[in-house]
Amino acid sequence: MLRREQLQLLSKDELIEIILTLESRIAALEKNSSNSSKPPSSDFHMPKRNQSLRTSSGRKSGGQHGHAGITREQTVSPDEVITCRPEVCHSCKRSLHGITGLVWEKRQVADIPPMQMFVKEYRSESISCPDCKARSIGIFPDQVSSTFQLGTHFQSLVVYLSVVHHLPFERLARLVNDLWHCPVSQGTIDTILSKAADSGKPLHESIRSLVKRESWVGGDETGVRVEKKTWWQWVWQNTRGSFYAVDESRGYAVVERYFGEDYTGTLVHDCWSAQNNTVANFHQLCHAHLLRDLNFCLEADKSQWAYTVKTLLQSSERAQTHIWQDTFDPVLRVRVIARYNEALLALINEPVAGRETKRLQKRFRKHREKIFHFLTSPNIPFHNNGSEQAIRNAKVKQKISGSFRSAQGARRHAILLSIIETCKKQGMDVFLSLQLLCEGKLSLQGG
Repeated sequence: MLRREQLQLLSKDELIEIILTLESRIAALEKNSSNSSKPPSSDFHMPKRNQSLRTSSGRKSGGQHGHAGITREQTVSPDEVITCRPEVCHSCKRSLHGITGLVWEKRQVADIPPMQMFVKEYRSESISCPDCKARSIGIFPDQVSSTFQLGTHFQSLVVYLSVVHHLPFERLARLVNDLWHCPVSQGTIDTILSKAADSGKPLHESIRSLVKRESWVGGDETGVRVEKKTWWQWVWQNTRGSFYAVDESRGYAVVERYFGEDYTGTLVHDCWSAQNNTVANFHQLCHAHLLRDLNFCLEADKSQWAYTVKTLLQSSERAQTHIWQDTFDPVLRVRVIARYNEALLALINEPVAGRETKRLQKRFRKHREKIFHFLTSPNIPFHNNGSEQAIRNAKVKQKISGSFRSAQGARRHAILLSIIETCKKQGMDVFLSLQLLCEGKLSLQGG
């Protein structure tokens, strides 16, 4: 190792050569996205936005100590009973034929019947009248419209597998052929889905009205691929239902077109401009998004301000349940809410350091009234998790099936997904609901 005295004796060119050599060695040891082909995500020292807020519980995976296990119970009404009775006495070998026995033990095997198509044939009879000799021909039911067709139970299965489980057309056609030996073309699948969506259009409209009648609505959007272009799937949802729409735009025109400008409740969202501009009596920003931004400031700027605001937000989340208990003093509740807003006002006006922290503080200052509004009601959520979970359907479908081939297919999917997710939230059997939809008989609670 060179000492200071030795370095002082070196010329300028010699010192430059030593520095360049050291820099090349450091760069070789610390490869990152700026000096190699490694992606930016591999730069461990770079703080990342939108990191998960989940923390380790310190417990091992799987069932915890004291967890009550769930055992599959026997049914009280089996479809078939097979009696296993002894033919002779195990001791003296005497025949036991004709002797009544007692049920000693029961064991059950649950299975599915052989998978085969059940074909129902309708025959129209022709009868000649004995008196006037006129011929009368029997009329087929309205739902029997062709010489061979697939029934509504089969159609509902196709809709279920396509929309709920995201099976692509080719794989769905192969599955039907393998299990039921019924060749089905991709065109037939497309026709079944279109017919179901056409039947569900009035329900789709009623779901929008149903969602907007509630005191709060969560809104979100995410990118989807339609005809090899980026479109956007939108959702507005709450505990009553989920209304989906798909559009080429991510702008406010989509809100006008699908959600409208007459909502009188609270809109919960992640601060996207179109959501911010949505007409509503009140807005509530998603705390999960705010906390992720605060965590980024903690890493990027080592911001004490971000830590203080993060603590304030988490405290308010715990306070909501407490201040809306039946025994809590309403006057004190108003005072508690005011204190949270006063603390936030002080924080957004104090001087801060760091580029990311200053940017985030500016956003807090601009949207101050949308941060603690949830405290004014026991029902308004402080997060938008429900919308993020609802919009995740688009990403799962894209991962399994790829993009939509047509705008018509994307819009059809939004209609059917709205109906399915709303049925789930209303505690309705999804498959039975799809059967009723294919028969034109489905109705929703409050729709």
